Amino acid sequence: MGERVRSPDSEQDRRSDGDRNSDSYYSDEGNASHSSDRSPTLSYPSTSHEKQDHKTRASDSLVHYQATKKLGSKYAPSKRGTRWGFRSQSLTRDSPAKDIDLVTKRVLSARLLKINELRNELTELHIRLDELQKENRALKRLQHRQEKALNKFEDTENEISQLIAQHNNEIRILRERLRKSQERERATERRLKDAEDELYRTKTVLQKLKKLSADKHLAERDDLAKKLAYAESRLEESEKRIKDLEKNLELSSSSFQRELQLKKKKVLEAQDKNRALQEELLQLNQKLKEKERELDAKNIYANRMLKVSPRRGVDVIQRRK
Repeated sequence: MGERVRSPDSEQDRRSDGDRNSDSYYSDEGNASHSSDRSPTLSYPSTSHEKQDHKTRASDSLVHYQATKKLGSKYAPSKRGTRWGFRSQSLTRDSPAKDIDLVTKRVLSARLLKINELRNELTELHIRLDELQKENRALKRLQHRQEKALNKFEDTENEISQLIAQHNNEIRILRERLRKSQERERATERRLKDAEDELYRTKTVLQKLKKLSADKHLAERDDLAKKLAYAESRLEESEKRIKDLEKNLELSSSSFQRELQLKKKKVLEAQDKNRALQEELLQLNQKLKEKERELDAKNIYANRMLKVSPRRGVDVIQRRK
Protein backbone atom coordinates (compact mmCIF):
# COMPACT_ATOMS: atom_id res chain seq x y z
CA MET A 1 0.00 0.00 0.00
CA GLY A 2 2.83 2.33 0.77
CA GLU A 3 4.20 1.87 -2.72
CA ARG A 4 0.73 2.40 -4.23
CA VAL A 5 0.35 5.65 -2.27
CA ARG A 6 3.79 6.83 -3.32
CA SER A 7 3.38 5.96 -6.99
CA PRO A 8 0.98 8.85 -7.75
CA ASP A 9 3.45 11.23 -6.15
CA SER A 10 6.31 9.81 -8.15
CA GLU A 11 4.15 9.88 -11.29
CA GLN A 12 3.24 13.49 -10.56
CA ASP A 13 6.93 14.28 -10.02
CA ARG A 14 7.78 12.67 -13.31
CA ARG A 15 5.05 14.67 -15.04
CA SER A 16 6.32 17.91 -13.55
CA ASP A 17 9.90 17.00 -14.51
CA GLY A 18 8.77 16.11 -18.02
CA ASP A 19 6.92 19.39 -18.36
CA ARG A 20 10.02 21.22 -17.17
CA ASN A 21 12.18 19.33 -19.67
CA SER A 22 9.73 20.01 -22.48
CA ASP A 23 9.64 23.66 -21.45
CA SER A 24 13.41 23.75 -21.43
CA TYR A 25 13.41 22.14 -24.88
CA TYR A 26 11.05 24.70 -26.32
CA SER A 27 12.84 27.52 -24.48
CA ASP A 28 16.15 26.35 -25.98
CA GLU A 29 14.57 26.31 -29.40
CA GLY A 30 13.15 29.79 -28.79
CA ASN A 31 16.50 31.08 -27.59
CA ALA A 32 18.16 29.64 -30.66
CA SER A 33 15.61 31.32 -32.92
CA HIS A 34 15.95 34.57 -30.96
CA SER A 35 19.74 34.46 -31.20
CA SER A 36 19.46 33.76 -34.91
CA ASP A 37 17.20 36.83 -35.27
CA ARG A 38 19.66 39.00 -33.35
CA SER A 39 22.81 37.86 -35.11
CA PRO A 40 23.75 40.32 -37.89
CA THR A 41 25.22 37.71 -40.16
CA LEU A 42 22.07 35.51 -40.44
CA SER A 43 20.39 37.17 -43.35
CA TYR A 44 18.75 34.11 -45.01
CA PRO A 45 15.40 32.61 -43.88
CA SER A 46 15.24 28.94 -42.84
CA THR A 47 13.96 26.46 -45.40
CA SER A 48 10.83 24.31 -45.16
CA HIS A 49 12.94 21.17 -44.98
CA GLU A 50 14.70 22.35 -41.81
CA LYS A 51 11.36 23.28 -40.22
CA GLN A 52 10.00 19.84 -41.03
CA ASP A 53 13.09 18.24 -39.44
CA HIS A 54 12.54 20.30 -36.27
CA LYS A 55 8.88 19.26 -36.12
CA THR A 56 9.59 15.56 -36.67
CA ARG A 57 12.34 15.58 -34.05
CA ALA A 58 10.09 17.36 -31.55
CA SER A 59 7.24 14.90 -32.19
CA ASP A 60 9.62 11.93 -31.86
CA SER A 61 10.93 13.28 -28.56
CA LEU A 62 7.35 13.75 -27.24
CA VAL A 63 6.32 10.23 -28.31
CA HIS A 64 9.44 8.83 -26.72
CA TYR A 65 8.70 10.77 -23.55
CA GLN A 66 5.08 9.49 -23.38
CA ALA A 67 6.17 5.91 -24.00
CA THR A 68 8.81 6.03 -21.31
CA LYS A 69 6.31 7.64 -18.94
CA LYS A 70 3.79 4.81 -19.48
CA LEU A 71 6.41 2.16 -19.08
CA GLY A 72 7.71 3.83 -15.92
CA SER A 73 4.23 3.98 -14.36
CA LYS A 74 3.47 0.37 -15.30
CA TYR A 75 6.75 -1.18 -14.31
CA ALA A 76 7.74 0.83 -11.21
CA PRO A 77 8.76 -1.78 -8.56
CA SER A 78 10.04 0.65 -5.97
CA LYS A 79 10.99 4.24 -5.23
CA ARG A 80 14.61 3.46 -5.96
CA GLY A 81 13.67 2.03 -9.36
CA THR A 82 11.53 4.98 -10.23
CA ARG A 83 14.41 7.36 -9.58
CA TRP A 84 16.70 5.36 -11.87
CA GLY A 85 14.06 5.35 -14.62
CA PHE A 86 13.60 9.07 -14.18
CA ARG A 87 17.31 9.65 -14.73
CA SER A 88 17.39 7.54 -17.88
CA GLN A 89 14.27 9.28 -19.17
CA SER A 90 15.80 12.72 -18.49
CA LEU A 91 18.91 11.69 -20.42
CA THR A 92 16.80 10.53 -23.35
CA ARG A 93 14.83 13.78 -23.25
CA ASP A 94 18.00 15.93 -23.19
CA SER A 95 19.59 14.18 -26.16
CA PRO A 96 17.11 15.43 -28.87
CA ALA A 97 17.51 18.99 -27.64
CA LYS A 98 21.28 18.67 -27.88
CA ASP A 99 20.96 17.15 -31.36
CA ILE A 100 18.73 20.04 -32.42
CA ASP A 101 21.25 22.53 -31.02
CA LEU A 102 24.06 20.84 -32.95
CA VAL A 103 22.02 20.88 -36.16
CA THR A 104 21.15 24.56 -35.73
CA LYS A 105 24.78 25.37 -34.99
CA ARG A 106 25.87 23.50 -38.11
CA VAL A 107 23.24 25.25 -40.21
CA LEU A 108 24.28 28.61 -38.78
CA SER A 109 27.96 27.89 -39.39
CA ALA A 110 27.20 26.79 -42.96
CA ARG A 111 25.26 29.98 -43.54
CA LEU A 112 28.07 32.03 -42.05
CA LEU A 113 30.54 30.31 -44.36
CA LYS A 114 28.28 30.97 -47.35
CA ILE A 115 27.92 34.64 -46.36
CA ASN A 116 31.69 34.97 -45.94
CA GLU A 117 32.25 33.36 -49.33
CA LEU A 118 29.79 35.78 -50.94
CA ARG A 119 31.47 38.70 -49.19
CA ASN A 120 34.88 37.54 -50.35
CA GLU A 121 33.56 37.17 -53.89
CA LEU A 122 32.06 40.67 -53.68
CA THR A 123 35.37 42.16 -52.47
CA GLU A 124 37.22 40.34 -55.27
CA LEU A 125 34.77 41.76 -57.79
CA HIS A 126 35.26 45.25 -56.35
CA ILE A 127 39.04 44.81 -56.54
CA ARG A 128 38.74 43.59 -60.12
CA LEU A 129 36.51 46.54 -60.96
CA ASP A 130 39.04 48.98 -59.44
CA GLU A 131 41.82 47.36 -61.46
CA LEU A 132 39.77 47.63 -64.64
CA GLN A 133 38.98 51.26 -63.90
CA LYS A 134 42.68 51.99 -63.31
CA GLU A 135 43.56 50.21 -66.55
CA ASN A 136 40.83 52.15 -68.34
CA ARG A 137 42.22 55.45 -67.01
CA ALA A 138 45.73 54.41 -68.06
CA LEU A 139 44.48 53.56 -71.55
CA LYS A 140 42.71 56.90 -71.75
CA ARG A 141 45.93 58.69 -70.75
CA LEU A 142 47.80 56.68 -73.38
CA GLN A 143 45.17 57.57 -75.96
CA HIS A 144 45.51 61.26 -75.01
CA ARG A 145 49.30 61.08 -75.40
CA GLN A 146 48.95 59.31 -78.73
CA GLU A 147 46.46 61.92 -79.91
CA LYS A 148 48.96 64.63 -78.94
CA ALA A 149 51.71 62.77 -80.81
CA LEU A 150 49.39 62.34 -83.79
CA ASN A 151 48.60 66.06 -83.79
CA LYS A 152 52.30 66.78 -83.58
CA PHE A 153 52.98 64.51 -86.53
CA GLU A 154 50.14 66.13 -88.44
CA ASP A 155 51.77 69.50 -87.75
CA THR A 156 55.10 68.11 -88.93
CA GLU A 157 53.35 66.72 -91.99
CA ASN A 158 51.95 70.17 -92.70
CA GLU A 159 55.42 71.63 -92.22
CA ILE A 160 56.82 69.01 -94.59
CA SER A 161 54.18 69.87 -97.18
CA GLN A 162 55.10 73.55 -96.81
CA LEU A 163 58.78 72.63 -97.09
CA ILE A 164 58.08 70.61 -100.22
CA ALA A 165 56.13 73.52 -101.69
CA GLN A 166 59.05 75.82 -100.84
CA HIS A 167 61.50 73.43 -102.50
CA ASN A 168 59.26 73.21 -105.54
CA ASN A 169 59.27 77.00 -105.74
CA GLU A 170 63.05 77.00 -105.42
CA ILE A 171 63.29 74.38 -108.16
CA ARG A 172 61.05 76.49 -110.37
CA ILE A 173 63.22 79.55 -109.68
CA LEU A 174 66.38 77.56 -110.39
CA ARG A 175 64.93 76.28 -113.63
CA GLU A 176 64.09 79.83 -114.60
CA ARG A 177 67.62 80.91 -113.74
CA LEU A 178 68.99 77.95 -115.70
CA ARG A 179 66.92 78.96 -118.71
CA LYS A 180 68.17 82.55 -118.45
CA SER A 181 71.79 81.44 -118.00
CA GLN A 182 71.46 79.13 -120.99
CA GLU A 183 70.13 82.06 -122.99
CA ARG A 184 73.08 84.17 -121.81
CA GLU A 185 75.44 81.34 -122.69
CA ARG A 186 73.98 81.09 -126.18
CA ALA A 187 74.29 84.88 -126.53
CA THR A 188 77.89 84.70 -125.35
CA GLU A 189 78.58 81.88 -127.80
CA ARG A 190 77.13 84.00 -130.58
CA ARG A 191 79.29 86.95 -129.54
CA LEU A 192 82.29 84.65 -129.31
CA LYS A 193 81.63 83.36 -132.77
CA ASP A 194 81.27 86.89 -134.03
CA ALA A 195 84.54 87.84 -132.32
CA GLU A 196 86.27 84.82 -133.85
CA ASP A 197 84.95 85.77 -137.26
CA GLU A 198 86.14 89.31 -136.71
CA LEU A 199 89.50 87.99 -135.57
CA TYR A 200 89.78 85.86 -138.63
CA ARG A 201 88.93 88.81 -140.82
CA THR A 202 91.39 90.97 -138.92
CA LYS A 203 94.11 88.37 -139.36
CA THR A 204 93.49 88.18 -143.05
CA VAL A 205 93.60 91.95 -143.30
CA LEU A 206 96.78 91.94 -141.22
CA GLN A 207 98.44 89.46 -143.50
CA LYS A 208 97.50 91.55 -146.47
CA LEU A 209 98.85 94.64 -144.78
CA LYS A 210 102.08 92.83 -143.92
CA LYS A 211 102.50 91.90 -147.53
CA LEU A 212 101.87 95.46 -148.56
CA SER A 213 104.30 96.79 -145.97
CA ALA A 214 106.97 94.45 -147.24
CA ASP A 215 106.64 96.02 -150.64
CA LYS A 216 109.21 98.90 -150.71
CA HIS A 217 107.86 100.46 -153.83
CA LEU A 218 104.60 101.52 -152.30
CA ALA A 219 104.21 105.18 -151.60
CA GLU A 220 101.59 104.76 -148.88
CA ARG A 221 103.77 102.74 -146.53
CA ASP A 222 103.30 105.04 -143.56
CA ASP A 223 99.56 104.93 -143.81
CA LEU A 224 99.61 101.19 -144.03
CA ALA A 225 101.88 100.98 -140.98
CA LYS A 226 99.39 103.08 -139.02
CA LYS A 227 96.54 100.90 -140.15
CA LEU A 228 98.52 97.83 -139.16
CA ALA A 229 99.16 99.17 -135.66
CA TYR A 230 95.50 100.04 -135.29
CA ALA A 231 94.46 96.58 -136.48
CA GLU A 232 96.86 94.89 -134.07
CA SER A 233 95.50 96.91 -131.16
CA ARG A 234 91.96 95.98 -132.10
CA LEU A 235 93.00 92.34 -132.40
CA GLU A 236 94.47 92.38 -128.91
CA GLU A 237 91.34 93.96 -127.51
CA SER A 238 89.20 91.36 -129.25
CA GLU A 239 91.31 88.50 -127.91
CA LYS A 240 91.17 89.93 -124.42
CA ARG A 241 87.42 90.34 -124.66
CA ILE A 242 87.03 86.78 -125.91
CA LYS A 243 89.11 85.44 -123.02
CA ASP A 244 87.06 87.40 -120.51
CA LEU A 245 83.85 86.10 -122.01
CA GLU A 246 85.10 82.50 -121.92
CA LYS A 247 86.21 82.88 -118.32
CA ASN A 248 82.87 84.37 -117.26
CA LEU A 249 81.04 81.60 -119.07
CA GLU A 250 83.06 78.90 -117.32
CA LEU A 251 82.57 80.52 -113.91
CA SER A 252 78.85 81.02 -114.34
CA SER A 253 78.32 77.48 -115.64
CA SER A 254 80.39 75.90 -112.82
CA SER A 255 78.69 77.93 -110.08
CA PHE A 256 75.29 77.19 -111.53
CA GLN A 257 76.05 73.47 -111.69
CA ARG A 258 77.21 73.45 -108.06
CA GLU A 259 74.12 75.31 -106.92
CA LEU A 260 71.90 73.01 -108.94
CA GLN A 261 73.51 69.91 -107.43
CA LEU A 262 73.04 71.29 -103.89
CA LYS A 263 69.38 72.04 -104.51
CA LYS A 264 68.82 68.60 -106.00
CA LYS A 265 70.46 67.02 -102.96
CA LYS A 266 68.24 69.03 -100.60
CA VAL A 267 65.14 68.05 -102.54
CA LEU A 268 66.09 64.36 -102.38
CA GLU A 269 66.75 64.59 -98.63
CA ALA A 270 63.39 66.29 -98.08
CA GLN A 271 61.62 63.60 -100.12
CA ASP A 272 63.32 60.83 -98.11
CA LYS A 273 62.37 62.53 -94.85
CA ASN A 274 58.79 62.92 -96.07
CA ARG A 275 58.56 59.23 -96.94
CA ALA A 276 59.97 58.21 -93.52
CA LEU A 277 57.53 60.48 -91.69
CA GLN A 278 54.60 59.19 -93.73
CA GLU A 279 55.54 55.59 -92.89
CA GLU A 280 55.85 56.49 -89.20
CA LEU A 281 52.48 58.25 -89.37
CA LEU A 282 50.85 55.15 -90.86
CA GLN A 283 52.36 52.97 -88.11
CA LEU A 284 51.11 55.34 -85.42
CA ASN A 285 47.64 55.35 -86.96
CA GLN A 286 47.59 51.54 -86.92
CA LYS A 287 48.75 51.46 -83.29
CA LEU A 288 46.13 54.03 -82.36
CA LYS A 289 43.39 51.96 -84.00
CA GLU A 290 44.57 48.84 -82.12
CA LYS A 291 44.57 50.73 -78.81
CA GLU A 292 41.10 52.10 -79.53
CA ARG A 293 39.80 48.57 -80.22
CA GLU A 294 41.45 47.32 -77.01
CA LEU A 295 39.99 50.26 -75.06
CA ASP A 296 36.51 49.56 -76.47
CA ALA A 297 36.82 45.89 -75.43
CA LYS A 298 37.95 46.89 -71.92
CA ASN A 299 35.07 49.36 -71.60
CA ILE A 300 32.56 46.68 -72.67
CA TYR A 301 33.99 44.24 -70.11
CA ALA A 302 33.97 46.88 -67.36
CA ASN A 303 30.36 47.79 -68.14
CA ARG A 304 29.38 44.13 -67.96
CA MET A 305 31.14 43.77 -64.61
CA LEU A 306 29.35 46.89 -63.33
CA LYS A 307 26.01 45.43 -64.44
CA VAL A 308 26.71 42.04 -62.83
CA SER A 309 28.02 43.34 -59.46
CA PRO A 310 24.93 45.50 -58.59
CA ARG A 311 22.66 42.52 -59.33
CA ARG A 312 24.63 40.34 -56.94
CA GLY A 313 24.52 43.08 -54.33
CA VAL A 314 20.72 43.27 -54.71
CA ASP A 315 20.44 39.48 -54.36
CA VAL A 316 22.54 39.56 -51.18
CA ILE A 317 20.39 42.36 -49.72
CA GLN A 318 17.18 40.47 -50.56
CA ARG A 319 18.52 37.31 -48.94
CA ARG A 320 19.43 39.27 -45.82
CA LYS A 321 15.91 40.65 -45.66
